[in-house]
Amino acid sequence: MQADYSHKLHILYHHRTQGRGAEGVHITSIVRSMEAMGHKVTVLSPPGIDPMNTAGNAPVDKSHVKTSGINTFWKFVSKNLPDFMFELAEIAYNIPAMRRLEKELSANHYDMIYERYAFYMFAGASKARKYKIPFVLEANEVNGIKDRARKQSFPALCGMFERFIFKRCTSIHTVSSYLKNMIIKQGVNDDFIVVSPNAVDPKKFSGIKQAGDLRNKYQLEGKKVLGFAGWFDHWDRLDLLVDVFIKLKHNYPDTVLLLVGDGKVLQSVRDKAKQASIENSIVLTGPVKRDVVHQYLSLLDIAVITHSNEFGSPVVMFEFMGLKIPIIAPRLLPITDVLTDGENALLFDVLNMQQMEVTICKLLDDPQLAGTLANNAYAKLMAHHTWDNNAREIIHSAGIG
Repeated sequence: MQADYSHKLHILYHHRTQGRGAEGVHITSIVRSMEAMGHKVTVLSPPGIDPMNTAGNAPVDKSHVKTSGINTFWKFVSKNLPDFMFELAEIAYNIPAMRRLEKELSANHYDMIYERYAFYMFAGASKARKYKIPFVLEANEVNGIKDRARKQSFPALCGMFERFIFKRCTSIHTVSSYLKNMIIKQGVNDDFIVVSPNAVDPKKFSGIKQAGDLRNKYQLEGKKVLGFAGWFDHWDRLDLLVDVFIKLKHNYPDTVLLLVGDGKVLQSVRDKAKQASIENSIVLTGPVKRDVVHQYLSLLDIAVITHSNEFGSPVVMFEFMGLKIPIIAPRLLPITDVLTDGENALLFDVLNMQQMEVTICKLLDDPQLAGTLANNAYAKLMAHHTWDNNAREIIHSAGIG
């Protein structure tokens, strides 16, 4: 049942992303949840970008994203500008952002600004202070994090900007406790920070796997399928997953490793598989569009997250939960914020491959345990990790809803 909110708000959602991948899904999901609560939301994006229309258009493999017009320009800037020049451009972006925010805020009444954090972007915080309205920040990264795709050139300068912004926030929402701890080190009071991991739209998940004819396509009938999905980066440590899988094959000959997506690191997977003569037991799907990725995930009997970055909330983890796929994962803060060992997943110490192997064997030997963990994870997802829940937390933290 949809909640009845007597106080309808006008919210300005400000961001600086290209809005095609996971960030676009996040923006769209929060906006739609706020609108379902009865609030009016205006999205202020960079010129030529509309995440409400393009969110999720990017496949799991980002290399196959096609753009046109000004979006091609933004993509070119993001991919080709040297890091130090890109950061200077980020600072300069505040000039047009201030003008666009001023135009919007002077012409319309807003009850709050909700902004997706971007390095050096202080325009939203400044205008919220000028117009005396709450400023709620969504921080999916902060200055100084490890394993960031784009290396920072001026971390000290970025830290100065960041402290300026944080001091002007009504509240800050992070996707992990790791990021919360980093923000606290910047002098922000713990009470102003809310951990809001990624989430799902319950209408898209029934807990029922629907793989269609893919099981026949990849010859997986009668097989136990382990695997993972995403745009594979070095921190995913697929090399270690393959090492463990090679060992497992001796005692579990009917197991198959399925990797849904693509990335440069897959070449090491191919090399290891060839050396161990198990090419026929590893399925690499290549890039998969987001609108069909759940069919591919439905092929998995066990989802294995070998490693991840320390700060980000893995979107695919929530999809595994929504499809009732039992999860094995490392004890990283973004994961333990959501999953509990022995209750809704099996967890192992970070990069302890012996422990990971033991947990995989445990689920292969005990299908009943696997089912219990999957059901518990699904229940946790539906109770606590929906976009509607996140949207309610945002409104509540602003003190106006």
